[in-house]
Amino acid sequence: MALDGEFLQRLVGADDPIGVIWEEMVGLWRTEEIPADLVAFYNRQEEALSRLEELLAQGYFEVYDLLLRQAREQNGEYVRSHLEGEAVVIVADSLSVREVGLLSLWLGERGWTVQVAGYAVAPFPTVTETLSRQLLGTQPASGRDGAAFAYRYVPGPEQMPALPAGRPTLVWLRLPDTGLEQITVAQATTVAGAFQRTAETLERLLEMAGDRPVTVTSDHGYLYALSPAHYWLLPERTEQEVRRLFPRESRVRPLSDETRRLRPYGTAAPEGRFFVFSGDWVGLRGRYWWATESRNDRCTAHGGLSLAECLVPILRIRRGG
Repeated sequence: MALDGEFLQRLVGADDPIGVIWEEMVGLWRTEEIPADLVAFYNRQEEALSRLEELLAQGYFEVYDLLLRQAREQNGEYVRSHLEGEAVVIVADSLSVREVGLLSLWLGERGWTVQVAGYAVAPFPTVTETLSRQLLGTQPASGRDGAAFAYRYVPGPEQMPALPAGRPTLVWLRLPDTGLEQITVAQATTVAGAFQRTAETLERLLEMAGDRPVTVTSDHGYLYALSPAHYWLLPERTEQEVRRLFPRESRVRPLSDETRRLRPYGTAAPEGRFFVFSGDWVGLRGRYWWATESRNDRCTAHGGLSLAECLVPILRIRRGG
């Protein structure tokens, strides 16, 4: 794939270049029907998504400055702004651009209309705790009703608390994140299970909401990497340091004496900037990652500064057409 002239023209001349990139990402994952082989679909589209970001990193590296600035400015308003009246807002943990088209089809077949109302830049670092503390002041499992909205925590379909009527309600759904955590090289088929479980639980929540307006968004996206075509290789010496300091499932670490040592591994050239330093954190920038020979390697991670981790959907869902 290449960045064609029309796309570059829209990008350079746009008031919101991130929005132009988001539309391109949504288009990459658009499909006319739910693929029979979801793993193959993810693998193919993820390679295209990685290539898109690589081309942007080479020709429009300013995208990371824009992402980081908006991520630093994010205070959870993209969630709060929908919590009014009797509205229900569902934060689906780790929901990303990949699931937008698939969910629209799956729910559409069951009588729901999904409108992609836009996107948000998730707060940095792109981990659950960042947004949950902005909205709840604590971890999702410990959240409580507040003056501005009621709150319900849904770890999965086994625990579906009733939604209180008469006031705005925030629901924190731990899917698809808990399903994505199970995806390994040896168990790649669980990507289909994670989607199915998420879609079914979302539909149950929609049924419980009845005729109330429902918005679905996310706290962050994720990096998906089943093959080397899905991520960018680190220089050998840099990779050694990253492996030592980062667990494979996390692309962010607290700033410490050890992680400060990573600063020299970036060069003055944009393509050499492997890390992003922000506040008390250091994260991997772009799609730099690594793999081992273990078939038990996890295939998902988050916390860093990439398009797939930072840009999250805002969906409005209603019954009928």
